[in-house]
Amino acid sequence: MLRLIKLEWSKFRKNTVIQLLILFFFLFFPACLYFGSLIPDLPSFLPNKDSFFQFPSIWEYLGYAGNWIVFFFLGVAMIYFVTIEVSNKTMRQSIINGLTRNEFFISKIISLTILSVVATIYYGMLGLLIGLLKSESFSLALAFDNDWALSRFFLMSFAYLNFALFLAYLFRKSGIAVFFYLSYVIIIEPLIRLYFVEQIEKAAFTRYFPMNAAEDLMPLPVLRYASAVPTNIDFAFLLEYKEAALLTIAYTLIFLCLSYFLFIKRDI
Repeated sequence: MLRLIKLEWSKFRKNTVIQLLILFFFLFFPACLYFGSLIPDLPSFLPNKDSFFQFPSIWEYLGYAGNWIVFFFLGVAMIYFVTIEVSNKTMRQSIINGLTRNEFFISKIISLTILSVVATIYYGMLGLLIGLLKSESFSLALAFDNDWALSRFFLMSFAYLNFALFLAYLFRKSGIAVFFYLSYVIIIEPLIRLYFVEQIEKAAFTRYFPMNAAEDLMPLPVLRYASAVPTNIDFAFLLEYKEAALLTIAYTLIFLCLSYFLFIKRDI
């Protein structure tokens, strides 16, 4: 495995696009805290916005911000990890030089996992730092009263990158894969869900779409208070964390299998 990590590092450590995407991830993640401070005061039945930056709420707010940062910067980077090797013929060259198809595929899973772990560690460091600075008092019990936030953030990150990997192997062109990746998560799936909600009286199944399950691991914190807002939706808007985690794991396994099938069956 160490050999595969070194190989991936040697191929991408000087790649400008990868460097910029990862750099923007590290820069924009803490920057989202500033934008959060610009949120107008919330209605009286919702918590004060300042509480979002204190323990334990910081984990939810920062997790939601990271939801978008990971989705965009690291997801696009993951697509580029695969498609650049197709366009530059380095995928074929790696196989010719003695790497098996299984080893090549595993190397991408390793890259995906490392990115998810790094993102989770950074999320944990930022959460602890901001919580310590903003909370009026500190206790270990309060700081880590977060419903397994680190595990949920890792699983969410892994799911996004895994979906990006699948699209990269499906389309094999960076422009098309990135376009569909962004369009599906931001536009296509939400529109499909909205259509069913409007057309079907009880459309609770719309919560179980793949990217919605991943998003519900780290949703917008105020949505947890949606029950206090009058609505014509007669089912829980968000999945419970356990439901979201189990669904995300299931979808992740499906996309991994599909990615492997596409890679093994198609010409390199």
